[in-house]
Amino acid sequence: MMAYEELLRAWRAEKEAKGLSKLEEDFYKKVAELIRQIRSRLRMADASALRTKLVKRELENVEKMVKDIFDRRVEKVLKALSSGEGLELENLTPEERELFTSLETAFSALEKFIEGVLRGEVRGPEGRQIGPKGAEGRPKLMLVRILADVPAIVGADMKTHGPFKRGDVAFIPRENALALVRKGLAVEVELA
Repeated sequence: MMAYEELLRAWRAEKEAKGLSKLEEDFYKKVAELIRQIRSRLRMADASALRTKLVKRELENVEKMVKDIFDRRVEKVLKALSSGEGLELENLTPEERELFTSLETAFSALEKFIEGVLRGEVRGPEGRQIGPKGAEGRPKLMLVRILADVPAIVGADMKTHGPFKRGDVAFIPRENALALVRKGLAVEVELA
């Protein structure tokens, strides 16, 4: 079981650390046991006694420190994930690893979503495109004839297209095709 002084040291270490401080693997189990022990002392004590008031105050302090440690750790994890740093797994307790790994997955999905938006497409959680698309749910393609040699490009669909030689005909994402047409490097091929 954890002593009050150990919890106080852990609280101070978390408060002073820029990143996550290292907690014992069984930190939360020990804290839960400490709180159970303090509550059991309260149940057996005389409600009007000075000792009971001191035990109540001890319980309040323990609860505040534990909540503050956890809140600080959550804040540090959220900050690390939002900046793309990832989790300091070696400093997480097993319970935190389980809880925060799902957060890391969620942040990764959010990052992929915004990257898609910045590419001009919106994808749902399953990766299915929601924005401009063709009949089968794929990005619209455009058939173009290449007028000059063009190096390989990464299309709006995040696939590599080309390299192209003068006279090549290819289906490429519409927005990439329009960019090549504007630059005079391709012309749209009309399908009759």
